[in-house]
Amino acid sequence: MNLQQLRYFVTTAQLENISKAADVFHLSQSSLSKNILKLEEEIGMPLFVRNGKRISLNPAGARFLDSCMVILREMEQAVSDMRMMTSGENPTIKIGFAGKIKDLVRYMTRFRELYPTLQYELNSDIENIDHLDINDFDILIYPDEPRYARFSGYRIGEENYFFAVSADSPLSRSAVASPELMKNRDFVFLKRGEKHIEFPYRICTSLAIPMNSQNFADSRGAHRRFISTNMAVGFVPEGEAQAYTLDKKIRLLPILDKRFARPMMICFKREKRLSDKALEFRDFLIREMHLPADRQNGARSAVE
Repeated sequence: MNLQQLRYFVTTAQLENISKAADVFHLSQSSLSKNILKLEEEIGMPLFVRNGKRISLNPAGARFLDSCMVILREMEQAVSDMRMMTSGENPTIKIGFAGKIKDLVRYMTRFRELYPTLQYELNSDIENIDHLDINDFDILIYPDEPRYARFSGYRIGEENYFFAVSADSPLSRSAVASPELMKNRDFVFLKRGEKHIEFPYRICTSLAIPMNSQNFADSRGAHRRFISTNMAVGFVPEGEAQAYTLDKKIRLLPILDKRFARPMMICFKREKRLSDKALEFRDFLIREMHLPADRQNGARSAVE
C-alpha cells in the first residue's frame, strides 16, 4: 500500500465514477481499477459497491476514507513544513473564527512586528462548516455552544448581540432593547442545517419571551431581508454587525440584558502538529492574553 493508491481511492470515492477518476490521473480505467482492487486485496475486504461505471462506498469504505483523508492531510502538512524549512518560504498561520476578532487582530499585528514575513490565513465562515476539524487550522475562535463541545479551549470573553429591527418599525425609535420590548413579535433566527439554531434562540426560550411567529433563515443575506422588509425582528452578533449597519433599512439596538452575550473560546491545534511559528504564536497569545498557565500540557492543545 502506498500514498498514490490512497490518492486513487480518495478521488474515486469522491467522484463515484471510475472513468472520471481515471481522467484526473491520466490513467486508463483498467489501470485505475487494478490499483483499487489491489488496495482492497491488501486491506482484505471490498471498499465499494459497484454498479457498472458508477461505484459508491460501502460502510468499510466510508470508514477507510476518513482515515485516508487524515493520512494525506498530515503528509501534505509534513511536506509543506519541510519545503518551508529548506526554501525559506514565508510561514503561514491559519486561523478559523466566528464572531468578532478585534482583540485577536491587535495581537496578530504585534506578533508580525516580530516576524515581518509572517502570513495569516483567515477563515471567518467556520459556523457554516458541518464537520469542523481543528487540524485544518492552527487556531480556532468559536462560541461556547454544544456543537463545539468536543473542543477544549480557553474562555476569552463574550460577544454581545444587537436587537435588529426594520427602520420602518416603531421599534426603530427605541434607544435600547429589553426582553419586555421583544415580547409578541415575529422573529427570524439563523439556522445552520437541521440542528444548529443561533444562540439568542435559546435565550429567548429560557426567558419564555412570547413570539407571534418563529421564522428561520439559512444565510445572513436571507436573515437581513426578513428584517429590512419588516417581516420579522432578529439578533445580530457584534462580529456580523457591519453588514447590517450598511443597510439603511435596518436599525441595531443595544440589548440591556447581558444574557444576550455569547461566551467565546479559543483553542489550538495539538502541539506536535503546529509549525514552529504557530507554536510561538500560541505561546505569545497565552502569555499576552493571560490565559491559564496551569493548562500548558492539557487543553491548551485543544482537541482530543
